[in-house]
Amino acid sequence: MMNTFRATLLAVLAAITALVGATVAGPASALPADFTVTTQNPTVADFNNIVTFLVATPASDAAKARNVEGGESAVVVPRTVYNLGLFRAPRGSSTVTGPIVRKGNVATVNLHARSAGRPDVNMPIDFVYQGNWKLASSSMCKGVKTVGLPIYCNA
Repeated sequence: MMNTFRATLLAVLAAITALVGATVAGPASALPADFTVTTQNPTVADFNNIVTFLVATPASDAAKARNVEGGESAVVVPRTVYNLGLFRAPRGSSTVTGPIVRKGNVATVNLHARSAGRPDVNMPIDFVYQGNWKLASSSMCKGVKTVGLPIYCNA
């Protein structure tokens, strides 16, 4: 049953990707293929770049894994969001705003995202510092639930 669901989901995502295309333009294309934020005191722009890298670039799974707390096992979320084109041009966008609230190795900012045909998303998201800043698993799961993606999330 799970293999059938997974195969169906992958087929649907492949079809949508073919329809939407994989064109990236603008600031997202300016991020390097090995992008990470390693500074101890990141800016709102740094966190915005992490989100952009995850949802608006065709970066490799390995590169995206370096920017999410769950690593390789969590890449399905940003890959799916990218493939669906939810929060990237021409269908949508995302912006991270402050203030940055720091508690140890956790930083919280606000995500504002929109996608054609869906309600806007406005929610706090967390990043954790683990050698570099990564989108927290708990925030990815909250996003999956908020957007209604058919992805299992274990956080």
